[in-house]
Amino acid sequence: MKVLVIADPHIPVPPRTYGGTERIAALTCETLIALGHTVVLLAGPGSRDYGGGLTVHRAPTAALSSRGWRKALFLMMTAQLSADVDLVICHGRHDYLGAVIARGVPLLLWFHNPVVQADIDYLLHRGATRVRFVGISQAQMRGLVPADRIDIVYNCVDTDGHRFAARPATPPYVAFLGRLTPNKGVHLAIEAARRAGVPLVIGGNVTDEPGARAYFESQVRPRLSPDCTWIGPYDDRAKVALLQGASALLFPIQWDEPFGLVMIEALACGTPVIAFRRGSTPEVVRHGQTGFLCDTPDEMSAAVTRVSALDRAACRRDAEERFSTAAFRLRLAALCEAATAGAHR
Repeated sequence: MKVLVIADPHIPVPPRTYGGTERIAALTCETLIALGHTVVLLAGPGSRDYGGGLTVHRAPTAALSSRGWRKALFLMMTAQLSADVDLVICHGRHDYLGAVIARGVPLLLWFHNPVVQADIDYLLHRGATRVRFVGISQAQMRGLVPADRIDIVYNCVDTDGHRFAARPATPPYVAFLGRLTPNKGVHLAIEAARRAGVPLVIGGNVTDEPGARAYFESQVRPRLSPDCTWIGPYDDRAKVALLQGASALLFPIQWDEPFGLVMIEALACGTPVIAFRRGSTPEVVRHGQTGFLCDTPDEMSAAVTRVSALDRAACRRDAEERFSTAAFRLRLAALCEAATAGAHR
């Protein structure tokens, strides 16, 4: 089978540093190849050719004319690329898929961000009769219809690349990994670690999102100290090393994030996750077994002092059973078969 995989243009596939969605797009490509399929990729500059061809598209500027031109170009690209494929898997924008829908190609539309009913209705009203909607958590897709066209596939982690560490580093520290933006709550991680008297190591980038630089300069940089260090953006090797050595990953999320990939990356390393009870965190973290769910910074601070009682091997087992690439591969194979059932190609 020949499959077109689409990703947004801002971050390459696979990503060099930060890029949870692009990491899942890369794993999709790798899984399809392992299943014997040909992968055509439409993604941003610096992306990898997975053997079936790479077409690069670029993000527009803020100018209205640029957005219009980029949308038109994207529609032309997808019209051409979808002409001879058996399936399209989109990890990017759903509102630019008019050409794919017009061709009637089976479509798996992956939602990595919050979804409202209008997003699904938009595609159905445009005549998307051969589309299945893929969510990354039950929390993300709760209450949406038509339920019989919605599937849940948890994000996955390469458990071979995230080696298990039976013991954290000495002296102990906790970690925060992610974008340094208000909705990720790094300032609350800093406060929780400070109250618990445990050093915090922060890995992440300061993005160009509105307000991100001001937030970093006012809420993060002033709090940095010998016991609260920022290593900046990280590559895969640095990320794994940081997670392996951490006593826990702090995940004080400030919005209903559909799925935080870094949580399962931590579990794969044997590192418990201490998270705020929002979005998908109750589906990922088994409270009292693979981490703790909290509602306040005080609860997070108290959890830091109790995390040594958790079994790191249980964290690793949970990652292998529920969030491994093997589990992802089985789900993706079933979805591809269901989506293309009855296809004439």
